[in-house]
Amino acid sequence: MEVGTLIRSVVLLLWTSMSAVVGTGVLANPFQEMSETEFLDLVDQEGSVLVQGRGVDAVNSKAILEGLTLPALGFWSVEGDCFRKPPSGECNGVFQR
Repeated sequence: MEVGTLIRSVVLLLWTSMSAVVGTGVLANPFQEMSETEFLDLVDQEGSVLVQGRGVDAVNSKAILEGLTLPALGFWSVEGDCFRKPPSGECNGVFQR
């Protein structure tokens, strides 16, 4: 087996294993908003902190100032505003303390 193919196979196996063990909430796409239900499930988890701001950059900046761990576990907004440039509304992010 070629080395590149072997490496890709190992990475795929590790990613699949991590997804099964850690769960989808922690492996959320950091560049896309999640559904409201998934987001609220994260907010309810012990050790989670909700941060609000005008767009994802403001949310991340506030989280850093609060000493929270980046990246966020997930983002959500009523109108899908988190990743608009320039931000047009409030964005919610949930972080691990």
